[in-house]
Amino acid sequence: MMVILEQQLKTHIASGAIELPVLPAVGVQVLALTEDKDSDAYGLAGLIENDLSLTSYIMKVANSAAFSSYGKTQTLQQAIAKLGMKNIAQMVLTMTVGQSAFKSNASTREITTYLWQHSLLCALWGREIARLCHLNSEVVFLNALLHQIGKPVVLHAINELLGDQKLLPTRDDLLRLIEKHQKTTGLKLARSWHLPESIMATISYIDEYDLAKDMQLEVAAVNAARLLADIVLATGEPVRFLDAVVDQAVFSELNLYKYEIQLLDDKRDVVEQMMQALIV
Repeated sequence: MMVILEQQLKTHIASGAIELPVLPAVGVQVLALTEDKDSDAYGLAGLIENDLSLTSYIMKVANSAAFSSYGKTQTLQQAIAKLGMKNIAQMVLTMTVGQSAFKSNASTREITTYLWQHSLLCALWGREIARLCHLNSEVVFLNALLHQIGKPVVLHAINELLGDQKLLPTRDDLLRLIEKHQKTTGLKLARSWHLPESIMATISYIDEYDLAKDMQLEVAAVNAARLLADIVLATGEPVRFLDAVVDQAVFSELNLYKYEIQLLDDKRDVVEQMMQALIV
């Protein structure tokens, strides 16, 4: 069954028949703002104010446990002033990506939820790693959030190909098939969305970050973040980061050793709160 399904999927992708989600206009505009060095909070606020669901999402996140130390936030202007333009822009992109690429139905909800949580954790751990490594945390956050954007698209295509079949692949078989074909699909989607070159490089070289030329450290940070996300979402007894990744080459290449890895482990609750706040 899996051999036939994979052949059908390959043909589906190669023929261009695979359906690519559309990034909402506000996501396109926010991406442009993040690339524009002259942009300011007023332009971002203007975009958000015109979208009621986006405003509600920002207010929900601003008043979540992750930002409880900031006090009660009652207006969008307060949210932007307290959290800053960069945080707000990340929230907007997170919501638009979640609603466009990670939509699901009853048959795909469990795996889609896992993929979305994994992407969020990659982004959040990527930001923490970037701060420790003195890299651009906004760039690494976005690269990590979108580096596996092809996965939910491949899942949707598989679901369509399966149709009403009663004999379905196991979860592990599905995840292996998604992983095998997500890069090609992710690059197609990235080009369709006109995503920055840094995201294209991360999709292309996440497993070979030494080939990413001038983006090598940023892509390595996403690779390391992915390892941490895998650990957090793994079933069974919780495992300390120090025990699981101290021998992984990517951490030493980022100059992250026992002390820094322990600092990351100490951030688990903070990152978990943030992930729960950001889930659409």
